[in-house]
Amino acid sequence: MDIEFHYYITGLIAAKAGFPPDQATIIAHSSQYVDDNDIRYEIDKGKASSYRNYISQTMNILKPKAKLLRIYPIFHFIPGDPKAKTAWRKDGKLHWLNTTPNSSNANAIMDKALESDDIYRIGIAAHGYVDTWAHQNFVGYYADFNALAGPLESATPNIGHADARHHPDWPGLVWRDQRLIEERVDNKARFLAASIHLLEKLARFVDNKMDAKELGIRKKALTRDLKKAIGETDQSNSWAGERTAKYIELSESEAYGSSRLVKYDPEQWFDDVVNEQVRGLRDRSDSLLTRFDPASDIYTWRNSKKRKQSDWYKFQEAVKSHQSETWEILEASNLKGLQLEAL
Repeated sequence: MDIEFHYYITGLIAAKAGFPPDQATIIAHSSQYVDDNDIRYEIDKGKASSYRNYISQTMNILKPKAKLLRIYPIFHFIPGDPKAKTAWRKDGKLHWLNTTPNSSNANAIMDKALESDDIYRIGIAAHGYVDTWAHQNFVGYYADFNALAGPLESATPNIGHADARHHPDWPGLVWRDQRLIEERVDNKARFLAASIHLLEKLARFVDNKMDAKELGIRKKALTRDLKKAIGETDQSNSWAGERTAKYIELSESEAYGSSRLVKYDPEQWFDDVVNEQVRGLRDRSDSLLTRFDPASDIYTWRNSKKRKQSDWYKFQEAVKSHQSETWEILEASNLKGLQLEAL
């Protein structure tokens, strides 16, 4: 999944679940920021107020094994049930780290986040939870299990859904996973299923006494609205902008809190609380040349006394607690006794 689901649809789901607009936006922003939180910073280096964050995403798939395992299976490819029917393959292969939808691990991780009563962490957990539908049958580690047939696919590293490129992430795409007995993949159906399950989690959190009838009404309405917003099959993802406009229009309706979802800015939370002094090439640049720039940028708190009240700080603390507690859950289940080949 990409920003369409992790930000816009997640924001709609949180609003439909009953969160007030400001909290629904934080949940949505946290969910999407999981993908954009890919740089390690040290703020106020050398001072008592010094702070280091953890990352929840990396584009460097050549990181050491221990670092990859602290990112992909925790935030993006939650290991599930290798024997699930959705995971049946033509070659009969199983993998203990295979992602399967709505697995017991995914539920335990989401429930743990809800127990924390931390809306930033709820957003972080929602990202991984719904990705169990989109990322099913892929492993968050380097494995031939991930490989798809084809000349382009053979040239890409077999980690996550790299071989499938963006196919699992586009809401309107119908594609074929030739590894599976049931090859046809309808992303819209997967995304709608993820939406309904996340709605149930969040609605029960907001109101643990909500009766089945009321929850059913909300599920039906959400399904109807998202079906219409996602629309027809879109094989090239050409209609992403039009779909986004529909999500924003829905957010302004009374049924979704009557509060317009603001455009997502991946740098907003960081810029709100941190000063940046660029030396040489900007470290936050997308340019590969930044890796070879010997001069690191300098970061300082805008107001060190109020840093802990900022969205960025609260999100980063939630990442740390989520990573720690999710690791405990996985270590007691799918990761237990596992010996993976080092990269």
